[in-house]
Amino acid sequence: MKKRALLSLLLALALLAGCAPAAEVPASAPLPPATASPVPIPEPTPAPTPEPVDFREFLDGVNAARKAIITQEEPLDISPYTPDFHEQNQTFTEAEMERLTTEHGPEENLTKDGLLADADTFFLLLQTTYGAYYYFGGDDVFFPIRDAVREELAAMEDPTVQDLNDVLYRRLYPAINDGHFRIGDYAINEAHQQYMYYVPGVYLDSLDGVENPDYLKPTIGPDGRICWWYAAISRDGGDLPSALDGHTLAWRRAGRLSQNGKALAFDESEWEGVPILISRRMFPSWVNGSRDPGDLEALERLASCGEEYADSPLLIFDVRMNGGGDEKYIDSWFQGWSGGKGQMKRALIFRYSQLFCRLHDSSFFPPEHMGAYRPSSFSISSSSLEGAWAERSGPVFVLQDKGTGSAGEATVLRFHAAADTLTVGGLTCGAYLAGNNIDLYLPHSGLHCRIGTSLIANETNENRDGVGYLPDLWVEPSTALDAVKRLIDYYGLNSEG
Repeated sequence: MKKRALLSLLLALALLAGCAPAAEVPASAPLPPATASPVPIPEPTPAPTPEPVDFREFLDGVNAARKAIITQEEPLDISPYTPDFHEQNQTFTEAEMERLTTEHGPEENLTKDGLLADADTFFLLLQTTYGAYYYFGGDDVFFPIRDAVREELAAMEDPTVQDLNDVLYRRLYPAINDGHFRIGDYAINEAHQQYMYYVPGVYLDSLDGVENPDYLKPTIGPDGRICWWYAAISRDGGDLPSALDGHTLAWRRAGRLSQNGKALAFDESEWEGVPILISRRMFPSWVNGSRDPGDLEALERLASCGEEYADSPLLIFDVRMNGGGDEKYIDSWFQGWSGGKGQMKRALIFRYSQLFCRLHDSSFFPPEHMGAYRPSSFSISSSSLEGAWAERSGPVFVLQDKGTGSAGEATVLRFHAAADTLTVGGLTCGAYLAGNNIDLYLPHSGLHCRIGTSLIANETNENRDGVGYLPDLWVEPSTALDAVKRLIDYYGLNSEG
């Protein structure tokens, strides 16, 4: 506002100085003395600068909102989407299951009839094995899609495996929003993906008088203070306003952390006494046909060191570009760090199908449950987990981006159950509705599909796949670590710095 007022004043002075045509002066009008002093123009009173956002007040607001979700008494109920299906227990023969679970290419002289048979098999796999089958509508939704796929393939003169892949994707994606589901070349929910967009360089210290506060999100300013900037969720940015509050809005899609070389399984470092923990994946890589012993060691360290950081007055936990793996590592870390007090609010149940029981360890997944949705026997998974709030003090900053999915998102969700935690960066991936994914191969074409065999609800029954979980402080994800350091310095949070 001060700049606009000053600009108006300068323009007024320019006009007075003769930049506009002068009016004709009557002859009788006396001329002012040449030595007269100009009339002083009073300086405008500057608008008061708003006080910076109080860090503790902001943190308390996040705590209150999150605790209300975690401790709500009403349990998550996914029972409408988990009926028994015992009549399907003898659907496939042993030979068929062996073919379906073994990677192979298309058979020689693949025919249209073979592709049509594979289309039928694909929908039979969904009906008997897919954990979210009933969540997305069951037979009423998928049988008409199957018929449309068959009709389209039958109309082709000489369809190929790629045609089967393309038709299945095109017909299925409107019905399924599942961040893990893949068929051939396609991630099924790519069409449902939403992204963070923001306007760089424009920061507001107050929301007073703004045209639409929905387009303003809390962020970390260049000096480290909490303020607001223009940020929103969009598919491609085309639906976002071009101007608000007198600002031209040049929207930019948020990036994600770039990685060079092998992704870290786990790493520990510090900055000015503040611990920085990094987890880019929760599974070991494979080297010469076996699991990398260095990765295994790092993941075991992650699982065992939570208690060592329980009393840290500040902590940064970076799960940007963590696309998932086994949750047992972060579950163990979190229980150690929170003293067993924090618990994400979640409902998780497994579909004990023929193929599920064939592919999973019977000590964890008893085969006598076949034909029903049931919990497993290992500790972090049950049909319903009541959330438990971990009261603690000392800010924790969790860094996230669009590459944070699956077990990476599970890390973010666990921290949602702990006080004094702020998530920083962009949206997460949105890949957590269906888990325990298995790889299957259609018998004639060899077309690969990857489907989840469990159904999960987190915090609410809303499906977050494609959108992901929102940050508390919206910043360009690739710069999130530097932004947190600026915030720590600005508010003087680090007594050791």
